[in-house]
This record gives sequence, structure tokens and C-alpha cells, in this order.
Amino acid sequence: MRRVPHVGLLGVGLVELDVFGDPRDLGEGRHRGGSFRIEARGEHAKNGETGEAGASRDRAPSANGGAAVRGRRYGRRMTLPGDGSELPLVDLADPGLWQDPAAALAPAREAASLARTSRGERVVLRYAETERLLADPRMRTVGARLLEGVGVTDGPLADWWRLVMFNTNPPEHGRLRSLVSRAFTPRQVETLRPRVRAIAATRIAPLLDAGPVDFEAAVADPLPIAVTCELLGLPEETWGVVGTWTAELGKVFATRLSDAQRLRCEGAVDGLNDLLRDQFSSRRRTPRADLLTALSEASEAGDRLSPEECAAMAINLLFAGHDTTRGLLSIGFAALLRHEEAVARLRSDRARVPAAVEEMLRFEPPTLGSLRAPAEDLETSEGHILPRGIPVHFLFPGGNRDPRAFPSPDRFDLDRDGPRPLSFGLGPHFCLGAGLARMEAQELVHAVLDATGAAEIAMEPRLVPFATIRRFESGLHLRLVSA
Repeated sequence: MRRVPHVGLLGVGLVELDVFGDPRDLGEGRHRGGSFRIEARGEHAKNGETGEAGASRDRAPSANGGAAVRGRRYGRRMTLPGDGSELPLVDLADPGLWQDPAAALAPAREAASLARTSRGERVVLRYAETERLLADPRMRTVGARLLEGVGVTDGPLADWWRLVMFNTNPPEHGRLRSLVSRAFTPRQVETLRPRVRAIAATRIAPLLDAGPVDFEAAVADPLPIAVTCELLGLPEETWGVVGTWTAELGKVFATRLSDAQRLRCEGAVDGLNDLLRDQFSSRRRTPRADLLTALSEASEAGDRLSPEECAAMAINLLFAGHDTTRGLLSIGFAALLRHEEAVARLRSDRARVPAAVEEMLRFEPPTLGSLRAPAEDLETSEGHILPRGIPVHFLFPGGNRDPRAFPSPDRFDLDRDGPRPLSFGLGPHFCLGAGLARMEAQELVHAVLDATGAAEIAMEPRLVPFATIRRFESGLHLRLVSA
């Protein structure tokens, strides 16, 4: 038996390779003579042939940089149900896809509404198909597989992950969302708007006329954790350590999980659980006008969140409110700054700021996409079959640049009139914090426009490859000239 990392949409997992391996967990969806094979060359695999002209496959990095791993199951041929060989291929192991996914996905999207990976998984690339399938109750979340894929099956990290709302399916998902949505209201979000602009202004002020500065480290990273902590009602003296803990949790989505990283992630969950246990106990004694109190009191037909569910939900809100919103405030904001004519118009027409945020979300979504699996065989609008249990990747940059939904999709257009971008998901798992993230981005743009006469990217940033929750490798370095 040998453990080798494999690259997938949700990061890098560890696959057990032995004579009893399930082909759906392997790096190749085609098997000849009862054997399977995974090959790698160098740190990240390049495109290679599978034996069919013009075909390529996702490859996994191996420990020695070039080994091939072979195995056999029962001496018989194994195939995935509905192998989709007629579909265009999307190579998730290509680092270039993660730098510019919209461009990388465009050829496959224009060829068909559905594509495949070489592991036999499906990829949905067009807006209408994404909208239809994400709303289908037969499409189930498979997020719980992520930690299992990196070898985490027990302990505090696994215990928390099993309770996270976006990892649950009906009817449990509906129960949790119904309880939480009543506490997470637009009215509560709006009460934070003046405070968000004040925090942003305070953090931007020291950066003015200071030469190239890391805007992500100074503003885009600390702003969302401060906002989420304030919404929950956590004491300001805890915000720094909470941000450190949630950043540790975010690394679960990016690379293989070493033993040391797992210990740090488990320590982060333990620390957050201890902090929240004390905070929820305080709210039960003395309720306040904050989200922790609302979570502890949320009920429907006599049903309430258990103490464990309250803590898991609060950690989920902290984690999602930090990591994904940071991506919008850095990657999305960089997209705006690359379009100088849009920035110039916003300086004279602030009413277009909400439209600018929608274009930021459409151009550079904070997350690459969502992973689902059908509970039964489903048919797409073009007649392709999505086999039961086979993962389906919904890659948002594909749908967000679909010309069928967004005319001239590669133009950053402040007057665009059409559907909302896919960036917060659709259907039952639509992001509960979407309104909060949008408000934060709007107020960040206002704060930058208020404080500056010019804002430009000093050094073009690169994205971390193979990270579903997208982030820059070395921050976002800007020049901000005072007004």
C-alpha cells in the first residue's frame, strides 16, 4: 500500500492505493485490463496522454517527482458509470487554470455545457446549467469528504466539520438554515454599515502616500474578521487571535495536511470552541443585542441549536466571514483597480458602487466553485447523464463569464443588467453571509475613494494554486495617493 497526494478541486487529498482501491478515489478514470495507474512529473503534473489522441489527465505529484503507481483489483476491468468520454476535458492539475480560470475554462464551456476531469468527475461550466442543477434537491453536498481525503476522520477538527451547515443535506440542512437565518437578518447587517466604513477608513489612513503597501495584510484581511467578530459580539481583544485561528482553518482547503498543520488546525478549533463556550455561557446569563445571543435563542417549533451546533455555527460564520470575504476585498478589488475607467467613473458617480461590487464578484469570485454529487442519475439539458454519486464540480469562473448570461463577459461593465454572479452559490446552500460580504466590499470601495486621489497596483500579484478559497501568494501591493 502506498499513500500519494492527488489534486482535486477541494485541495490535495491522500488516496490509499492497494488492490482493493475504489476507482472513484483514484487519479484516472480509465482502466485497462483491470489495472489503474497514476503518474506524475515534478512538483505539479503536466498534461499527458491517456492512450487516446488529444486526451489529457489530471496528474498527482509523487514523493520522488516521477514515479508511476500501479495496482490491480480482482483481475478485472473497472470503469466509472457513464464515463463521459465524449465531453471536453478540464485539467484541474494544471497550475495555469488556477491563475486565470476564466480563460482556461472558456474553450470547454463553448464546446459544451458539461465537461469532465480525467478522474471521471463532471464539470459544469455554463450559467443556466449551474443555476438549474444547484437548485435541484437531488444534488447533494459532499464537502464532508474533504477532511477524510486528507486523513482526518476523528478529533476536534472532524467533530467540527461534521456539524458545519454547508456539509449537511436535507432535512438537517433545512433545520439548521431555518434556525440561523432568523438570526442573520439584513437589518442586523445594515446596522454595521457605518462601523465598517469607519474601520476601513482607519486602516487605510496609514497607507496613504507610503509607497507600495500590502493592502491585503493591512485592510482586506483584518477588516472582515473585525466585522464578523463585531456582528457576533466577540470582545475586541479577541479579534487578533480569532483571525489567526480562522486563517489556520482556511489552510485545510489549499494543500496536503501535514501532521504539524493538522495539530495547528485542531488547536485552532479547540481555541475557538473554548472561547465560544465562555461567550455563549455569558449570553445565557446576560443576553445582548448580538448574533451570539441570537444564535443561542434561535428556535422554531420548539427546536433549538444544541450547544455544540451553536459553537460549530459560530466557527463557520467566523471562518467563512474571514477567508472568503478577504478574497473579495483583495482579489475582487484588484480586478476593479485593473479597470481604470471604472474607477474614474466611480469617483464621480458613487451610485454605481454596488454595481462595481457585483462585477468584482463576477470577474474574480472569492471561491473557485462548489462540489456536489447527485443522489440519483440526473440528465442535463443537453442529454448528458450525471451518474449517481460521481462528484460534480461547479466552477464559478466558467458560469460568471458565460456570454449566454453576460453579454461581452470579459468587459468590466458598471451598467451591466443581468443575473447575479454565481460567486455565493445558488439553491439551498446559497451563502447566508452574502449580504454582509457585499456590504463590506461596498464600504471598502467607498473608503478608498474617500481617502485617495489615485490607487494602483504596484506589483501584479499571483494566486495560490490549488486553493479553492482563492488568495494571493504574497499579498496585494498597492500605491495609494491621498486625495
